[in-house]
Amino acid sequence: MWHLTRWNGLFLGTYLVTHLGAPPIANQIVGVAMFAPMVVGAYISTRFDIEPRTMVLATQVLLLPVAFGMAVFVSSGAVPLWMVYPFELAYGFGGMVNMTAQRELLFRVGGPLGAARVLNIEVTSMAAAMMLGPLLGGLSISVFGLGAAFLIPAMLLAGSVVLFWISTRHLPEYPMPALTAVPARRGTDWHLLSRSPTLALVLFVTVICNLCYFAFLPLVPVIAEHLNAGAAMAGLIGAAAGVAQLVIACGLVVRPIRRPWPAYVGGVALCLCCLGIVAASPWLGVTLAALGVAGIGQAMFGSTQATLPVAAVDGHERTAALGLLSTTIGAALPTGMVILGVTSSVLGPQQAMLVSALTGLVALTATTVFGRRYLNRLALGRPACGGGEGDSVAA
Repeated sequence: MWHLTRWNGLFLGTYLVTHLGAPPIANQIVGVAMFAPMVVGAYISTRFDIEPRTMVLATQVLLLPVAFGMAVFVSSGAVPLWMVYPFELAYGFGGMVNMTAQRELLFRVGGPLGAARVLNIEVTSMAAAMMLGPLLGGLSISVFGLGAAFLIPAMLLAGSVVLFWISTRHLPEYPMPALTAVPARRGTDWHLLSRSPTLALVLFVTVICNLCYFAFLPLVPVIAEHLNAGAAMAGLIGAAAGVAQLVIACGLVVRPIRRPWPAYVGGVALCLCCLGIVAASPWLGVTLAALGVAGIGQAMFGSTQATLPVAAVDGHERTAALGLLSTTIGAALPTGMVILGVTSSVLGPQQAMLVSALTGLVALTATTVFGRRYLNRLALGRPACGGGEGDSVAA
């Protein structure tokens, strides 16, 4: 429900900006506000004195008045454009907490041997939210109007708070890596990248995917407008990739990927190729099909994104690695959205997406070639810094 709240909120925010007649770069700034808070993920992840369950629960509770307040303002019909951005920024902080504290909590729930499957379930739930969020937003706007549509994520958030509190009251216990023997750092452990070049390689591919592919997400209403599609069809366009991602992610829960690095890079390449097709196509059917295939790439990328970084480091550095992952996304994704917004203003949205896709493919090819010396470890799912057997991403 929390993922559905976020993705529904992102679609509604971008649709509202388009509805108010703002240019494409204004849509991209909505995405920047949503994902920029992840930049502080590495700092948050090193605050070992903050218990993950408390952090997640407190964050969601604090977001409740923001969600309901935005619904009231939109329903009044007098919501200004600037109000969309602090609303998305608040949701972005919730996403940062999910990427760090909640995923650490999931590791604890799954245990050393079950972490891969638990994280695949997390990816599956996110895929479902990426599919249903835009679809729910488009349908609710068509049927009830914008004001009532904004009330839906607020109600979903309230349900998420209740379910999270109930489901985490009694967490399973199992032997954890000895963190007490490692000094707790209060800053971002950037030295971890020099100690683990494999982790640096994984994060660089993450940069490419977020900078060149995921940056297009706020442009979904603009794509729909270009194809002369209404609100409901805009929701379907936004949901297309999530449908395929959900189907593939469900399969990966039963049988996790055994060769994570090829899946990681191959997923990014598939996404970028499909983005190029979306950019070049004037037909709705081709656009939906291309986004559906891109969803397969998203599933491959997402299912290995959380496990590859922790497999590249020692067990006691797991939380710091997830924090660096969050910071990487928080830096790359908003930057990509700003760049795509500026190029859209100069070249037009379709040409800008095509340039982004081609640039990403070139960068991904170069990264794969120059990072070849580390590929054997990643391809086999082996830790690069001596992590334990239970931390391997190979199932």
